[in-house]
Amino acid sequence: MLRPQCLALGLVFVGGVQVMPQALSAIQDTEYQIASPDQSLRVSVTVPPKEHQKPIYWSAHFGGVPLIDYGELGLALKSDSKFPVGLEVTKTFQRSIDREIRWPFGKRRYALDRFNELRFRLSTNQDRSLEITFRCYNDAVAFRYVVENDTVDEPIVVTEERTSFQLAGNPTAYVQYLEHHRTSHEHPVASVSYRELLADNLLDTPFTAVWPNGTTMAITEAALRNYAGLSLIAKTSLEGSNLLRAQLSPRPDGTKVLGKPGIESPWRVVLVGKRPGELLESGTIFCLNEPPETNDFSWVQPDKLTFHWWNGDIFNGTPDSPALSFNMAKRYIDFCARNGIGIHSISSTEAPTTPWYHQSKRDVTPGDDTDVTRPRSEFEFEAIRNYARKKGIRLWTWVHQAALRNRVDEAFAAFSKMGWSGMMVDFFDHDDQDHVEFAESILRAAARHRILIHFHGIWKPTGLERTFPNLMNHEGALNLEYLKWSDWCTPEHNINMAFTRLLAGPIDYHLGGFRAVKREEFVPKNIAPVVLGTRCHMLAMYVCFDNPAPMLADYPMAYENQLGFEFIKKVPTWWDETQILEAEVGKLLVTARKKGANYYLGGMVGADPRNLNLALDFLPPGSFEARIWSDGDETQSNPNHLQFRTETVFTNDSLRVELLAGGGFVAQIVPKQH
Repeated sequence: MLRPQCLALGLVFVGGVQVMPQALSAIQDTEYQIASPDQSLRVSVTVPPKEHQKPIYWSAHFGGVPLIDYGELGLALKSDSKFPVGLEVTKTFQRSIDREIRWPFGKRRYALDRFNELRFRLSTNQDRSLEITFRCYNDAVAFRYVVENDTVDEPIVVTEERTSFQLAGNPTAYVQYLEHHRTSHEHPVASVSYRELLADNLLDTPFTAVWPNGTTMAITEAALRNYAGLSLIAKTSLEGSNLLRAQLSPRPDGTKVLGKPGIESPWRVVLVGKRPGELLESGTIFCLNEPPETNDFSWVQPDKLTFHWWNGDIFNGTPDSPALSFNMAKRYIDFCARNGIGIHSISSTEAPTTPWYHQSKRDVTPGDDTDVTRPRSEFEFEAIRNYARKKGIRLWTWVHQAALRNRVDEAFAAFSKMGWSGMMVDFFDHDDQDHVEFAESILRAAARHRILIHFHGIWKPTGLERTFPNLMNHEGALNLEYLKWSDWCTPEHNINMAFTRLLAGPIDYHLGGFRAVKREEFVPKNIAPVVLGTRCHMLAMYVCFDNPAPMLADYPMAYENQLGFEFIKKVPTWWDETQILEAEVGKLLVTARKKGANYYLGGMVGADPRNLNLALDFLPPGSFEARIWSDGDETQSNPNHLQFRTETVFTNDSLRVELLAGGGFVAQIVPKQH
């Protein structure tokens, strides 16, 4: 588990021989080691003697092979740019935890929180100390900092974070290059060898790397609270290898974080597995967050929801009734009621884009007279709300985050009184400390007023849905909305998103495009947009992507009487178990989920077709009926075509499916009644 070479008693062991503390001058480093419960992941943390004025650093091995060759630890403070250089270890603490944590709307019923922990405290002569905690899971290394002023109550100003990661070897990196810190985190994924990363260019997290032997790693963060968001930047080391340095989004004055003594960084997380799919099975990021602030979240009931903004505010393929009219809402609500869709969302409208709430400015950006507590005069809200209640359909809406500034509590009290059950809060476009704290204030106010939240135009999730179960998901991804104005969201991109952004947590992706075209026929359009990839590829994302409140973003008449819609109506949105059956970054993903006694499979491919033979050994003993929706013979010429079949299967059987280029399949496997 843990093998420290230097304990709080001040004894040092070199080659198994005890050396008294006065002999420290002859010792170059003091090393601490910690291993995962299964011993596959091992971490070494090295603290140089304070007289040497060198940084603390760490390294990691996985399966006996180097993973992280070198990583620096520490923070640069306004009062001490070299902090914690020159500190000495004054106390160590270790523990082991093995428990399950209830995961209300996640990829399994319980997340396994099993780790070995090493925590050590370093102090200076200037009344300041740094506590560094390492946790070693079977599938991750996580560490964080706590900065204290021991005798004075002065603010702590972080000007930079010294954290870095130098990867072993030359894995293939899957990266999203950022133009700057003010971003919606919606970028294509580039595949490049680690040593050829663009230097001095911001890299988004999660940052994924795959070695030739299949070992897969992703760098991200967990429990981002009262701190600045993390990106990375590649720097060339003295040895010629790339060193990934932490980059924090700056405050307006150029500093990164301002806090009281006891300020905690988020967890810096390195997810790791023998194969890419193991990272998608992990619950570690969820576990690294704090429990809910209140136990009363029984009111949280996610469901699927409409989203008419994506389809251009239409019902039957062409514009007719205004989006905020009772006539349009009534038809959507009736569609939801007919098909078991629990939520209808009413968002901003197109051309010109105008929010549902009062403001004279014809734009999504708030103006001087913006008032989110007042519906627009042409919005027939009271009639819509009453009709929705009569039909048992909840209402969801959209709001610009800036329209909530300085009135969060007032706004959510008004939203609750109006009858909104959910809210998409959009256009954060910056993960500095202010926006991170503001987002949490929104979650807290929404929880008080029993309102669910989607965050859009925002950074990746960091597991905060554990603390605030009313947080359904984040966007933070170049997703299917981009097909309204570009051809960027290809099947290959969808799979790349699964092995980068999705590793951080639930993803809102504008699911449900039901009108696919061949690539050579694709033309982006704002009203009734089409999608790339087969219909079965679109269906598969309801299984492959974690999302407890997914959209049906196409217009209602694109679904009704269409093959495959029956699967959307029945597929659950959170799960009891999850297992990745097949996974190749950028090429293939097959996911198996369990809910109750039933199993759901989803698979999708990029440019290369596949013939799959999937072992069903995850099934318990007994006979099952497999209902399978897959690409068919005609799908090559008509990507909306699919074929449906049923088979009787057993636990020792395998399932054969053919996936065309850009294709996919889904299956529901249910126990046979005897």
